[in-house]
Amino acid sequence: MPRKVRELHDQGIYHVFNRGNDRRNLFQDEEDVHFFLNRLLQEKTLLGAKLYHYCLMTNHFHLLLQVPQGEDLPKLMHKSQLAYARYFKKKYGFIGHVFQERFRSPRISRESYYLQCGRYIERNSIKAGLVKNPWDYPHSSAAFYCLAKPDLLVTPNLYYEALGHTQEERQRNYRNFLLIEEPYAAIVEEALIRV
Repeated sequence: MPRKVRELHDQGIYHVFNRGNDRRNLFQDEEDVHFFLNRLLQEKTLLGAKLYHYCLMTNHFHLLLQVPQGEDLPKLMHKSQLAYARYFKKKYGFIGHVFQERFRSPRISRESYYLQCGRYIERNSIKAGLVKNPWDYPHSSAAFYCLAKPDLLVTPNLYYEALGHTQEERQRNYRNFLLIEEPYAAIVEEALIRV
């Protein structure tokens, strides 16, 4: 059965995710995380893409990306994943596929979902039982929004500004927003799996 054609739009915003082949760990130490994030920064900068939210878990990653030209999305992800796969194979003497499949990238077509998708991404660390608060997890964009921690990767979400009149108010409101359990998370999970 042929692959489903990827839906690509100029200025499109996409929830991009992938996992390790056979659900194996993609990121085994801090060096792995830094390599992946640095390569992602390089590629997004070259293409003028924007990364609004991200979370790297041990065996998978989530990104909320916007690309200037639709065809930039496969370029950005192909180069980032290929570079990481080469690095991973060399470092660990690994043979075979590093990633389970080609990355998935449902387009987020409604602006009202941008913050919801960001919350879904950043709550991954809570769902996995790694931290009590998402902003305590070191491999996500949550600390950027909740604690104003500098992060060269992140472009502020278009709707973050509307969360308050001051930086402190926005941070407080975003922290509260992140702590609310998502009533539709299971539905989102199911939809993402089927994409």
